[in-house]
Amino acid sequence: MRKNLVISLLLSVLLLLAACGEDKASSSSPKEIIIGNIGAMSGTSAVNGKAQSQGIEMAVKEINANGGILGAQVKVVTRDDEADPTKSKTFMEEIVDKEKARFVIGPTNSTPAAASMAYLQENKVISMIPVATGTDLISKNNPYAFRIMPSNEIQAKALVKIAVEGNYQKIALVADTSALGVDGIAVMEKTLKEYGVEPAVKVTYKSDDPDMTPIAQKIKEANADVALFWTLGADGAKIVRSLERIDYIDNLQVIGYTGLAMPNFKELAGPGANNVSVVSMNNWAVEPNQTELGPKYWAMYQKIMEEYGEYGKRDTNPTTVTSGYEAVYLLKWAIEKAGTTDTVEVKKVLENDVAEFESVFVNEYAFSEESHEGFPLSELIMVKISEMFNGDLYIKN
Repeated sequence: MRKNLVISLLLSVLLLLAACGEDKASSSSPKEIIIGNIGAMSGTSAVNGKAQSQGIEMAVKEINANGGILGAQVKVVTRDDEADPTKSKTFMEEIVDKEKARFVIGPTNSTPAAASMAYLQENKVISMIPVATGTDLISKNNPYAFRIMPSNEIQAKALVKIAVEGNYQKIALVADTSALGVDGIAVMEKTLKEYGVEPAVKVTYKSDDPDMTPIAQKIKEANADVALFWTLGADGAKIVRSLERIDYIDNLQVIGYTGLAMPNFKELAGPGANNVSVVSMNNWAVEPNQTELGPKYWAMYQKIMEEYGEYGKRDTNPTTVTSGYEAVYLLKWAIEKAGTTDTVEVKKVLENDVAEFESVFVNEYAFSEESHEGFPLSELIMVKISEMFNGDLYIKN
């Protein structure tokens, strides 16, 4: 009896060791690498989901044509969550549980991204976030999440920095009452306090309100010389129109976060658009009197136009397409550097060696063990929203 028990235990140990050996071998020499792609491909946020998908599609096509990752072909599993957090969470679980994805790109919207974040962390799935900007998505509680785009916090800090260093005396803070607006205005106010500055006025409103005159009136009554807009494009344009109607837009500089920018903003805002600027990415803005971006960024822009057409034929933003593209290449680089698809090891590479990665999006990512925010604050600048190159690239002030 005892002899049989010993033999049984030995067999169990051998089987366990064999299983561990198979897991290690499969993670270092995978037959196929599954990457999940989740975002709003339809609905009001569709342009972002479409742009993310275009970037992923371009990258995967190139990578598979050149031997894949660790010799394995890449398969993308795409789901349209329509910016619905419930659908997003269901799709995320399906991609991880049924499709066996260990890497996910997206979701494109902050609330859907938050809905499945805990699940991804529990399963040690690396989440690359190329679009969603909600501040709390990246934190110590989400150790497997990495962000490429500048977060709400980084953009809010950039807006305040530009206003304070521009010697504006009376700063108005403007945001809607959504979770996104509350997040943005809170960080702007906190950053102002760090500079020792109090806002002249804080103004909030309900998104899609048809009459923005009360908002414009409050800005005028505060005698603001700059208004920091944490508003989406359509709302921001209505506020600018209202400021023009009460004869105050010419007394004011408006500076908005990236959500303010939209292809038809100038048309919606009217002449007042000339007084509106937004924060933008330094490498993706054209120098005055120049006809190209820097070499590698220009090459990427040309690649997007070749694949999806010039602006007008394409409604997607080139920087958002590039962030989706970059998300795939960051994963490829980190997996190959780690020599395995083991997400614990891939995570270590992203945290410690990212300075080696050759980016076509930023000069150098800021990932570290302490922070998984990749976009450096120093690379955000102010550009005029009314001055565009080729219809979809900003010109630097």
